[in-house]
Amino acid sequence: MKRLILFGLLVIQISILQAQTKKRISLEVHYGLNGNFFVRSYNETIPPPAKLFYKKDFIGTIGGIEVKYNLTTNSSINLAYAKSVNKREISYDNGFNTTILYFNISHTNHFYQLFYETAISKKTKSFKLHGGIYYLRMNQQEVDVSPAGVLFEERDFKHYKLEEGGAFFGVHFSKKIDTKFDFGIKSRVYYTISTASFEAITLTPTLTYHF
Repeated sequence: MKRLILFGLLVIQISILQAQTKKRISLEVHYGLNGNFFVRSYNETIPPPAKLFYKKDFIGTIGGIEVKYNLTTNSSINLAYAKSVNKREISYDNGFNTTILYFNISHTNHFYQLFYETAISKKTKSFKLHGGIYYLRMNQQEVDVSPAGVLFEERDFKHYKLEEGGAFFGVHFSKKIDTKFDFGIKSRVYYTISTASFEAITLTPTLTYHF
C-alpha cells in the first residue's frame, strides 16, 4: 500500500513538473523582409570584355523558427534558426558566343542564434528587447564571364569553409490573439564581428505559440 501511495505521489510530481515545463516553452515562427549589406559590397570592376556578376539585390526575404524558454513572464532564453535569401536577375550577351538571359543568382545566409529577450518594463510587456550571438554559414552564387568562357560557381561551407560569427539586437512587439497564440512584428540588426561589418537588417511578422 505504501509503495502504491509513493508511486502515485511520484506520478503526480512528474505531471506537475511537465505542466510547469510546458508553460515555460514557446515556439515562434516568422517570415518577412531582409536588407543584406554584404551582397552589395562586392567589387565587380574588371577590364572589358570580361564581366563579373557577384552583387545581389539589397532587399530579400528571411524566415525562421525560434524555441523560447521563459525564465519569467517578462524574459526568456532563446535558440533560433533563420534563412535569408537575396537574388539578382542577370542577362549578358557578348554578340558572339555567350548569352545569358534572365538568370537568377542568389546569396543565402543560414543564421544559428542564441539570445536573451526581456520586456522593456513590467507595464509594457508587449514591447521586448533582445540581443545575442549568431553563427553564420552562407551559399554565394557568382558568375564570371570572359572571352575564355563562363564560370558558374556556388561558394559554401562544404567546399570553401565559408563561416562567420557575430552579434545582433532587436525589438519585438506582440499581442495576444488567443489563449495560446501571440501575433507581432520584429526588427533586427545583424553585425558580423569576424568581418567588422553590418550583415543585415530584418523586419518580420511573428506568430508565437505557448505550450
